[in-house]
Amino acid sequence: MLLMPSAVITTAQASDKYEKLANMCSACHGQDGSNAFNTIPDLKWQNREYLISQLHAFKSGKRQDITMTKVAQLLSEEDMLRLADHFYAGKKDSSE
Repeated sequence: MLLMPSAVITTAQASDKYEKLANMCSACHGQDGSNAFNTIPDLKWQNREYLISQLHAFKSGKRQDITMTKVAQLLSEEDMLRLADHFYAGKKDSSE
C-alpha cells in the first residue's frame, strides 16, 4: 500500500512533464499543429511516422535547426510518440 502514492506521484510527474513538452511545441507549431508563421511547419498535416522520424533526425543531429535540435534533445522515445499522436490527432480533428 505504501507504493501506491509514489506510483500516483510518478504518473502525475510524467503527465506534468508531457504537458510542459506539448506546450513548448504548441508555442511555435500551434495547439493543434497549425500556426500562422510561414517559416514554421504545420504539424497537423504530417503523418505520425514522419513526425517521429523527423524528431529522431533532429535529436541525432542528422537534421539541424537551432531550436528543434535543442528541443529534440529533451525528448524520450515515449515523448516523441505521444507528441506525434497529439499533433496527428489535430489532423483527424480538423477533418471531422
